[in-house]
Amino acid sequence: MTIKTISETIFEEFCNSNNLLWEKITECDQPTPDYKVVLNAETVIVEVKQIDEDDEFTEIGSRIVGEHVRKKINDARTRKQFKIASNERLPAILLIYNNLDPMQAFGTEQLDFRAAMYGEPTVVINLKDNSITDSYDGRNQSLREKKNNSFSAVGLLYQTNEVPAVRIYENTFAENKLDYSSLPKCIEVIRIKFA
Repeated sequence: MTIKTISETIFEEFCNSNNLLWEKITECDQPTPDYKVVLNAETVIVEVKQIDEDDEFTEIGSRIVGEHVRKKINDARTRKQFKIASNERLPAILLIYNNLDPMQAFGTEQLDFRAAMYGEPTVVINLKDNSITDSYDGRNQSLREKKNNSFSAVGLLYQTNEVPAVRIYENTFAENKLDYSSLPKCIEVIRIKFA
């Protein structure tokens, strides 16, 4: 018998407090995702990961934007777990719980998710007048066409004063897309718009 992680306990509490039907997927020799969840009649695979360590973490520490989220997306085991969902043609969500920071923010803020998924925010500066002439998502992109497209969304599982909450970020390159119009209101959705 495996011991439940803090993130799994919080995720189950989130599902129960929002009356979501969920089932723990039985572990076997091959990597398997954690849960099957029914979101308004749509079955979705959910893998829950938590951030526990960072040698650079301090209350005022600096970090590379998106690094924590990027590591979870690019983890080989996680990608294998999501292939199962992809093979079953089911949407799949990677949820990340920040167990490192009591404020649940260091490395898991909105900019971290966007930078990890689509690339670091980059600007082009005109050196003659110091004006910004262009901006785009730059290097260290973890999601793109034909790369990590088995993720339908990547999101944050976090604890509020009352109950656990979930915020997900759309993977515009997803092979199996979520039906965002039918997701329950307990899930905050951030859909990425590109110019």
